[in-house]
Amino acid sequence: MKTFLIAAAAMLWAAVAQAQAPARAQANAGSPAYNWTGFYAGVNVGHGFGDQTAGFAGGDPYIQESTSGSGFPPGTQIPSGTANAKGAIGGIQFGYNFQTAPQWVVGVEADFNGLDLKGTADSTFRLGMGLGASQIVGLVANEKADWFGTIRARIGWVPEEKLLVYGTGGLAYGQIRQSVVFNAPPNFSGGSGTYGVGFQCSATGLDCFVGSSSRTAVGYAAGAGLEYAISRNVTLRAEYLYVNLGKTSTRASAVTPQIPYAPASFVANFGDFDFNVVRAGLNYRF
Repeated sequence: MKTFLIAAAAMLWAAVAQAQAPARAQANAGSPAYNWTGFYAGVNVGHGFGDQTAGFAGGDPYIQESTSGSGFPPGTQIPSGTANAKGAIGGIQFGYNFQTAPQWVVGVEADFNGLDLKGTADSTFRLGMGLGASQIVGLVANEKADWFGTIRARIGWVPEEKLLVYGTGGLAYGQIRQSVVFNAPPNFSGGSGTYGVGFQCSATGLDCFVGSSSRTAVGYAAGAGLEYAISRNVTLRAEYLYVNLGKTSTRASAVTPQIPYAPASFVANFGDFDFNVVRAGLNYRF
């Protein structure tokens, strides 16, 4: 990912430098009015950030009862957690513009981006085991996105011939990976003959319950930007996008069930995986 970002930034810098001389010569010699119609392709680099939430619940009747606030001593309900996710973004884009009138441009654009966006949400609570026993335990949920892409319509206004102000929106898709881990005191265990579920933690108590999932999610993206022509063929842009890839849940099951019971479990209900993107880009017009 870092190599990809460095390469994209280097391409951006080299193209700007190469475009400066023709742009100055063209300005000195005079040229016909600039027109935005045509195909283009380019690169972008930027930053992604957003807050993801995770709500936790028992995945079976035994854990649900142990965190309901009832019993002796009572367990506590599991608080939700919030992850502050952020990371670098770099990618490519290509599209087509059509200048429909002197000051209006419509078009379509697709992009594909590498993404290093990740965040961690945790929750600490008391698990009520009955018969006077309870323990402070914790859940940790991780979310990570490795890539995303969009296919968007664009509509823009040209306040002066080389400056395009635009809004954009459309389909977004991307890969999301999630994991959940339950940690407890060493050799912590519990089980219920009534419900037929239980667990036995290891000598360290770490990673007593684990679960993970990976999905290609589909959602939407919307945003706005500015694009400026520094030569007949090269444009620079600054852009903001809001990306929403929907919500899902992941189950963490006991690594070692308490014999003869089935594994107990927890469920992490992740809220919308949404994030903001601010990025700079460079396009070459064909």
